[in-house]
Amino acid sequence: MKWLFSVLMILPTLLSAQKWQKIDSVFSPSGVIVSSFSSPAFADLNNDGQLDLLLGNISGEMKIFTNKNYGYPPQYFQDTSLTASIYAGGQQGTNSDYPVSIDLDGDLDYDLVISGYNGLLYYENIGTVNSAVWGKVDTLLFYDVNQLIGTDAKPAFADLDADGDYDLVVGIGESLFGGPEPGILMGFRNNGTASNPSFVEDNSLVAGLPDVGRNAYPVFGDLDADGDYEILIGRDLHNFVYYRNDGDSTAPSWTLNNGLFAGLGSSTYWNNPALADLDNDEDLDLVYGISDGKLFYYENIGTKYSPSYQYNSNYFPIIKLDGGGATVSLADFDGDGDYDLLSGDWYGKLQYFENTGNENQADFVKTSAPFTSITLSSSYSMPRFLDIDNDNDLDIISGALNGKMFPYINNGSSFTLNSSLFSNIDLYGRSAPAFADIDGDGDIDMLLGSDDAASIGFYENDGSNNFTLNNSFIAGITFSSYSFPTFTDLDNDGDYDLAIGRISGKINFYKNIGNASSPQWQVMNDVFEGIEVKQSAFIDFADLDNDGLKDMIIGEYDGNFTFYKNLSALTSVKSDEKLIADEFELSQNYPNPFNPITKIKYKVPSKVKGEMSNVKINIYDILGNQIATLVNEQKAPGNYEVEFDGVNLSSGIYFYELRSGEILLTKKMILLK
Repeated sequence: MKWLFSVLMILPTLLSAQKWQKIDSVFSPSGVIVSSFSSPAFADLNNDGQLDLLLGNISGEMKIFTNKNYGYPPQYFQDTSLTASIYAGGQQGTNSDYPVSIDLDGDLDYDLVISGYNGLLYYENIGTVNSAVWGKVDTLLFYDVNQLIGTDAKPAFADLDADGDYDLVVGIGESLFGGPEPGILMGFRNNGTASNPSFVEDNSLVAGLPDVGRNAYPVFGDLDADGDYEILIGRDLHNFVYYRNDGDSTAPSWTLNNGLFAGLGSSTYWNNPALADLDNDEDLDLVYGISDGKLFYYENIGTKYSPSYQYNSNYFPIIKLDGGGATVSLADFDGDGDYDLLSGDWYGKLQYFENTGNENQADFVKTSAPFTSITLSSSYSMPRFLDIDNDNDLDIISGALNGKMFPYINNGSSFTLNSSLFSNIDLYGRSAPAFADIDGDGDIDMLLGSDDAASIGFYENDGSNNFTLNNSFIAGITFSSYSFPTFTDLDNDGDYDLAIGRISGKINFYKNIGNASSPQWQVMNDVFEGIEVKQSAFIDFADLDNDGLKDMIIGEYDGNFTFYKNLSALTSVKSDEKLIADEFELSQNYPNPFNPITKIKYKVPSKVKGEMSNVKINIYDILGNQIATLVNEQKAPGNYEVEFDGVNLSSGIYFYELRSGEILLTKKMILLK
């Protein structure tokens, strides 16, 4: 099925002095924007008869999408007002959110339970059945439960003893700092009432349910319409485990019956299910999330008494890279007059999305091309379309995680690696190329972004594709580590401006106030004000709707793409020569090589005043074995330094990494005794 976007049909989100309109339907026609490790749940949060979607994810902040289509498949719109009260004071430590919305206090509206790093957190609905407002987090209701379940537990609620209140079963995941065995289920009977619950451990509720392996994601549903609840358990072994309840509504008795869900589940190690009647035919359908965030819908084409499940791709369609590492290069590869999309990925492959729409409205479809069989000899490919040999077809030049360049020459029906071209390029960390004729001499020059700010450089082309470092062309530009540049004439004045994506997910912009052969750069910080992705913004520009203005597509680390329509020409806006650092930074250790002591500096950004970030710094040997943890604690914004002593280690190459949420920074160091 093709999905086209129409500006007139989309509610605008206008951002920054340069007006941009975010249009989700280009890459997510259903309106659902996913992040890694999706955990779906459904409830009618506004009493309109349609099931809304609560979507947990590993970022630590769930999203809520209200169902506005009143048809099938449903169309969703993210409603940030529903989560505003929850995250007003930060993310509440709910990393790896598993949301569930049920009526826990018997007042006929939907309350909220979110599970994650801090265990189960309860938010009472202090609004109405028509307009949910979740109040301050209650940490007491599940206090005793949280002492037992660890830091990665998914809750499932059902009345398992027919006493009119919700009981609780928790699937155990991989907890930090110890905890229950991953893969087991724990039962908690509600010995309170429907309006005043009290949960007490009672594993008779899960008697006969085995360890399903590493992680357990349970959900309840009456799948045979006999008045009691069956249990479906997602797990990390690419399939589901299903137990029919052969007891009754007062005392469950679980019988394995995997035939119903045989063959379902993805090839990833995360299969997190929800059961809900999404097509309004009075039986339970299946939706599950996977590790890269995608959602899969299996329609119940049987009955509520005898279900049968069939995949339906019309629900939750999305263009997203498996494994992550989305980058963007836009060019008319197939010569049909519109812009196609080339992306790298974490595995070092080249991904191609043909624009099957037209010059007025884009419709990207993943397909094969002569280059899609290519895999670089390094992970994290960052390719660009360009005609490097000036033969009127598009070649591909890719950067990669190992800091080298991979030029593939278009021979018509195939692409050939030219190992001599760019052979002088060998950076530490990622090489992220941007190409343009900056000096106006008729050939293509290169700006090379990198993980290390000191390695970022401009390479001038001498006309014979010999590239020589000449940083005079980027004088006045402030680069940070992990910069991903791209050139574009955003103001249509005949010279190239510069946009720089950053690991923070933000974008810096430098307007060229010189000319086409002698650039001068002026920073203009509000051109992309308000535009930010979760991590690592990799960008490109093209006029995708034929209105004379260059639109923008952002690829990000988790594999998502985001489209921004340009609504106005670039005008003079405020300039600020000093960029405020607002991203994590990990510096090269000093001294390096070292014997046996070295120091590592790192920076925690000032994203929110007073906000703490959980920071972890680990040391690994060349085989990937963890040998030390230097930092593992909450850190306030600021600059830090930590010392590493390798007195008991052998000479060799070691790696140190900084982790905070989805942020992962890695550098290499050498111990030389």
